[in-house]
This record gives sequence, C-alpha cells and structure tokens, in this order.
Amino acid sequence: MDTRKILSKLLSLLRAKTKIGGLEISDTDLRFAYFMDGSLVTAGLRLPPGIIEDGEIKNYEMLIEALKKFHETISPGFRDEKIINAVVTLGSVHVYTQVFSLPIMNDENLKEAVRLNINMISPFDLSQAYAGWQLINQDDKDLKIEILSAFAQKAFIDRLKSALAEAGFFAVAVESGTLSLTRLIREKGAEFKTEKPLLVLSADDRGLKFLIIRLGQLHFEYFQSWSDIRGEAKETSWEDFENAIERNLHQVLNFYGSHWHEPLTEIAVASNSLVEEMAKVVKDNFSMNVKELTLNFGQSLKREWYEAAGAAIRGEIPRFEDKDINLFEMTAQEEFHRMEVMNFIKFWEVLVYSSMGILLLFLISSYVFLANMGKSVESQSSFKLSAQQNEEIGALGTKIKDFNNSVTLLSNAQKSLKPKSHVLDKITSLMNKNGIAVDRLYFQASDLPVIFSGETDSQEQILNFKNAIAGDSSFSSVNLNLSDINQQEGAFYFAISFKVK
Repeated sequence: MDTRKILSKLLSLLRAKTKIGGLEISDTDLRFAYFMDGSLVTAGLRLPPGIIEDGEIKNYEMLIEALKKFHETISPGFRDEKIINAVVTLGSVHVYTQVFSLPIMNDENLKEAVRLNINMISPFDLSQAYAGWQLINQDDKDLKIEILSAFAQKAFIDRLKSALAEAGFFAVAVESGTLSLTRLIREKGAEFKTEKPLLVLSADDRGLKFLIIRLGQLHFEYFQSWSDIRGEAKETSWEDFENAIERNLHQVLNFYGSHWHEPLTEIAVASNSLVEEMAKVVKDNFSMNVKELTLNFGQSLKREWYEAAGAAIRGEIPRFEDKDINLFEMTAQEEFHRMEVMNFIKFWEVLVYSSMGILLLFLISSYVFLANMGKSVESQSSFKLSAQQNEEIGALGTKIKDFNNSVTLLSNAQKSLKPKSHVLDKITSLMNKNGIAVDRLYFQASDLPVIFSGETDSQEQILNFKNAIAGDSSFSSVNLNLSDINQQEGAFYFAISFKVK
C-alpha cells in the first residue's frame, strides 16, 4: 500500500493539498508561474546587476532581499501563503547533462551501475556536487536503456536553498532550464509527436540554445551565449548571428547522426522576435522542415516564460509520481511530505473549531427565537395552545435537546484530541537515527496504542529503534513481538505498538 499516494488523494479531496509553482532563477531575472483555475498566472522581477553572475551568487544579502520582495508580489495571488513551494528551474546556472546507455537489468543492479557511471562522467568532484538521473528510454529490442544524468555545484545549490528559505520559499525540486523547456514542449507543444525526434533552436536574452528531444525526453543540449558569439565586439552582428546558427547546427546534427539512427527532419524555432530570421538561416543551409514552436496553452505566452511554465507543470504532478531529475538532497522531499502532513492536521483543527462555532451559533439563534416566542405567548392572556401546537413545541424541545447533546459530544471529542506534530517530530528523529523507513503510522483513539510498521536492513536496528522509543518519556507500553519481524529480499519488516503520554 502506497501511503503517500493515499495521502495525496485525501489532501486533494479535502482541498488541503499544498500548491506548487515554478520559479526560474537566472542572472538577470526571477520569474514565477503557477496554475489557477486552469490558467497560467505569471509574475516577474528584474534582478539588479551583480547579484548572480555567470551562474554564481555574488551578493547573497541582495539576493535574499530580492527574493523577499518577490515573495510579497506573489503571495496575494498564491492564497497568501507564508511559505511558497516551488519547483526551481535554473535559467543561466551551469547544469551539465549527459546521456549514457546501460543493458537492461533489475532495479538494484541498475542503481549501482548508474552510480558508477555518474562517478566516471561527472565534471565535478561528486563530494562538491549534486547529481541526479532519470530513465528516458528502454529499448526492448536492443535490450538497453538510456539514462539522462545532470550535475550542479553543491555550493551554489546549498546557498540558493538557504536564501530561498530565508525569503519564504521552499524548493520542492531543482532542475535545469532545459528540462523545464523540454517538459513544456512535451506537454503543451502543438502537433508534438512523441515518437518523432525534434530539434529545437531557441533564442532568448541569454543566447542560443539547441535541444534534441527523442521520445518526449531531453537527449542533448548545447548553449552559446551572446557574449561568446560576438567575441570582443560590443554588439552581435547579423553575420556573427548567422554563422553561429550554421556552425552550431552542423555540430549538433553530426552529434545526432553518430548516436541515433532515426532520421531528424524537423526543427522548431522559438524566439520572441527572431523567428523569421532564424528560420531563414536554417532553410538556406539545411534540408530540414522548419516551423515556429507553438503551444496549446489557451493563452499567449512569450518565450521568456517557457522555463517557468515548464517548472509549473512539474509542480502540478503529484509528488509520488514525479520521477524527473532533482538536483537536491533526498531529505528535501522528506521535509516536503512532513509539511503536507502538518498542513493536513492544521486543516482539520480549523474544521473542528468551525463546525463547533456553526452549531453554537445555531443553538443561540434557536434559544433567542424560543425566548421571544415565549414572551409573545405570555403577553397574550387569551391565548390558548391547540393540541397540534403543543406537539410542535414538544418536537422543537426534543430537537434542542439533541443539539445540546451534539455540542457536548463535539466538545468532548475536541478535548480528547492530542496535538501530534511534536509526536511526529520525535518519531521522525528516532527513525532517522536508527535507519528506519516507515511503511504505515496509525493513530487510533487516545486510549489505544499507536501502530508503527516499518522496514530496515537489520534486526539490530529494529531493537535499537524499539529501545529508543521505550527510553523516551513521551511514550509508554512499547510492545515488539518477534512474530511481527519478517525478512523479505534482504530487508526486515516489523510492527511495533506504543502509547503516547
């Protein structure tokens, strides 16, 4: 049973599910996009020069101030959230990607093979970098799979995470801008066909970008900045622009031909103002079908918003279904799930108090109505109640008694609730210290024990976990039966019960 999937569906039904947007961070801009009632809402902020340069944070304090100001801009339309959750896409930060192939194998061997390949191809010392990977193709005919890997400097990601947290943002995931762009084309590209390879030529305020998309996934990317294109000149000439497209496109097509066999006959051009010029250069020098990249968004969207929109699409994916690359440590995902649970508990606390308030208001209104009616009856000396009216008043009195009983039951139920946030914190801490993974955590009534089901690598870790709970003053009546410990495929599964004081 996938508890995360059940929790996500429950949160959706109760409208307590955490909302996630897409946040693009580049040298020059902050851009945020999120979906509201089926439409994409956007907000942007121009960064002052010198905060981020060439993918490095140069002024940490000014970055925090800019993020705080941006948070104030976004928050009113984002349900006034104190913490804004976002899939962060890196627009101009150096994220290195590479595709490699492996033979088809089982999951355990696959993870080890991927780890070894990542160690070999990483452009950084892995102790100083974050690396991520995802499966992008499985060829059952040739019995091989293709893996897309990505790498980013750990120092930059850690400083960025710290700045985001201080400004009121929580990074659910971090990815490259090209992955966000690929997702946007795959999900919203007009006439996009997954089975047909596509070459994308994009121009924005940073430079030229070339992408190869196969089977709906990013397989290759190449970027050249405007400063590299113009060299020492102050401005980029038309000749430099044309030569850059022609030269780089030759290199990209040669790379494609040496790695894949499907014919690449179509190129999509994306730009705010250079589409016709770029298309002309391609048509004059290559035998390819050229078209402008268009989207089925139901609204106009300029080129500079593509990466933020692609990240926003990822934010709409349930967390348990999101398998794309995340250049972040795994504890970030665990922390996000913990935040969702806390939001769920807070939602029900508000619901209980609101229900009691509504019942109390109804009771007071009924009392006032009956009191006024009684005074009216007393003022009419000649008034006599009929048998039918006596029956109606008797029935109304019974309903009032039922309401009183309902209010009493709700009040007793609310008093019996115990805050569970500190309990969850303690259990999570003991799990992390003893290497335990939770499968199920079931809170029963306050006088009944909590049932915890989990898994780990050894019986010793189970006993350590049991002793840690028993030694904590917050718990009592700890019970672990040997019959509840089972070993399956190298892992130990167990169940333990305890009471919360």
